[in-house]
Amino acid sequence: MRVAMVHLAKSRPDNGHFSTEEVRRREKPSISTSRPISFAPGQYEEPPNLAAGFSSLDVSCEGPIRANLIADNITKDNFRIAVESWGQSTLFSASTTWIEHKASAKECIFGQFDTQDASLSPAKSATAPKAALTRRMAVETEPVPRKYAKNFDFPQPFREPVEVVCWINRLDMSSGRDHDYKIRAFADEVDEQGFTAHLNTWDNGELHGAAMCWVAFPKRKPHVDSGRFSTNDVRKRTDPRPKTTAKVKFKQRFEVVPTVLSALSMVDAAGNADLRVKVSVSEVTREGFKWTLETWDDSTLYAAGASWSVIALGFP
Repeated sequence: MRVAMVHLAKSRPDNGHFSTEEVRRREKPSISTSRPISFAPGQYEEPPNLAAGFSSLDVSCEGPIRANLIADNITKDNFRIAVESWGQSTLFSASTTWIEHKASAKECIFGQFDTQDASLSPAKSATAPKAALTRRMAVETEPVPRKYAKNFDFPQPFREPVEVVCWINRLDMSSGRDHDYKIRAFADEVDEQGFTAHLNTWDNGELHGAAMCWVAFPKRKPHVDSGRFSTNDVRKRTDPRPKTTAKVKFKQRFEVVPTVLSALSMVDAAGNADLRVKVSVSEVTREGFKWTLETWDDSTLYAAGASWSVIALGFP
């Protein structure tokens, strides 16, 4: 039986990660699970920009697959992180990853894309970053749209090639034997002026809505690195495994061991069991790290992908 809301009032220090199991047990699902997170004392002089995505999901197949990640009540000292579900969906647990920077940071732009924007519906962002200006909107029209896209202009053009990191932070999908869980968030047509954000499903996936955050910054910035990895880098979709791992080598060698932040950008899983997917990072050195994408119990993970970022010294 679900309860309406479980909130842990005790704040804890910011480490870039949150799990609903910090607040409640998996066996006690709730519609909303939240707690406050405290920034380091004196870290910010004003509320920072913040972007967040899911790093794990465990949602029942007995109803729709619905999860929404919220970061709100952001001040210079703290913010609230929350994971929500709604309707007939049962969310057993979820984990999240976020990245934040001071609002005045140069060459580091945060934004949010929601399929409701692309369909000209009122926007309901799952996080609260400051979005960039839009150039145009497009959506492929079908009874249940399969592809959503929106173009973004950067507030000021970059002077060098740009990297855009995308993380899923809301999803609403059908479940059951007829509907596998398929969602992908990505950016293309990236240049110094802007890019196009995408939220897609395919084949027998049925995506009723979704959202993603994005973070844009120069590719060649010192002390900064990012990229994407996928089970498709290691194995074929037709060879599903409970756990897939590989290593990533940084494009530069860091002076100290950096923090690697990673969250989901693609999921392709069987709809006849609960959605269970997790991305994790381990064995981080100054040269690289090991990633793992996994599922468990009776779930089948055909493929999954994640985006990662290292911003060791930040932006001025």
